[in-house]
Amino acid sequence: MKVIELGQEALEAQGLVLQRLALRIGRRVAYFVIAAVFGLFAAVSLHGLLWAFALDVLHFSALESAASVLGFDLLIVVIFGLLGMRRVADPVEFEAKVRRDRKFLEFKQAFALSTLTGLLFGPLGRFAGRKAAGGVRNIFTRR
Repeated sequence: MKVIELGQEALEAQGLVLQRLALRIGRRVAYFVIAAVFGLFAAVSLHGLLWAFALDVLHFSALESAASVLGFDLLIVVIFGLLGMRRVADPVEFEAKVRRDRKFLEFKQAFALSTLTGLLFGPLGRFAGRKAAGGVRNIFTRR
């Protein structure tokens, strides 16, 4: 019975790990979507404003103004892209993985113990036990 309980607990922990993994992947996808949307909107809406600002206020040439606008857009895309690539597990997911690993180890140990006791007390174990007892008896009996 303990083997089944340990197996169920290990599966529950694995379910929690998969649930938290799905949440983390969803968060990463959201960051990528934000990066893409902002990249498109930034390319459309801020280009003219930043180009004019760099041209008039900073006294850049037309080429330097365009390069500064492009650099700003790429900076924003890189920042949100890096946020989307993070693979940091949250504490709940980490604890669930530790719990799953412990329960799986206990499950393997309990399964191995139940298999061993089944062999020792089963038909094969009784046969080997009788043969071993007979061998010991033959050593100590008189001839």
